[in-house]
Amino acid sequence: MAVSVKKLIYETRRKRNSFNTGAGQDLTVLDLVSVINEAYEIIVENYVRLADADPLIKEGIRKLEVKGKSLVLENRGDHYFAKYPDNYFKRLNHYVIATCKDCDGSKIIVPRLVQPDDLHEARKNPYRKANYAWEQLVMDDGAEGLYIYTDGEMELSKVVIDYYRKINYVQAPSLVECAGHEYLDYSDELITKDVDFDLDSTYIARKVSDVAALIASADSMDRPQFELKLNQIIAVNKLI
Repeated sequence: MAVSVKKLIYETRRKRNSFNTGAGQDLTVLDLVSVINEAYEIIVENYVRLADADPLIKEGIRKLEVKGKSLVLENRGDHYFAKYPDNYFKRLNHYVIATCKDCDGSKIIVPRLVQPDDLHEARKNPYRKANYAWEQLVMDDGAEGLYIYTDGEMELSKVVIDYYRKINYVQAPSLVECAGHEYLDYSDELITKDVDFDLDSTYIARKVSDVAALIASADSMDRPQFELKLNQIIAVNKLI
């Protein structure tokens, strides 16, 4: 069951007050929403990094997984560019559907990711370069998408990935004390509807409110103290 943004705001304000009595009274709803979203980013970035090694963490963020997404594909001659979706955060798996001009049917091929400084050599190496019969392709991962080098050896009809999506930021205009119950966020977007926490995990929600309260109290502590407390909160052994 999703955790309501109202509960997150209540818990963040309460926990901030525990750092310094009365300190939470000067935070607006927009301030609280902002620190909660910053905390949410910190928690998810950390857990995505650790998910492969910890099944409990992986289960907690499973709702962020998107399976079997076909990417928009552009043929650029010697290579194809497959654009990531707008909500892309981290790739989990990938494959392509490839065909060959004088071959029957199609093949599923998993391109091999190479580092940019190794790309030129990989495209010349007969044991690594594009080869339909050997089901070989080399690929480079860019900020906006995947670069898959076919070098005239095959055509691609589809590129598919599994990935973690970006979080949906919480919003709470219903708590604003104005007639319209709306506000402009820090990106100047008009927010008119509440957006609840989008992971079905009260444990992760608790950590988000812990980190949000810490961020909101950061001015009252030095940097080493802040980082120590942050690391204690997000420690894996305190997930439950």
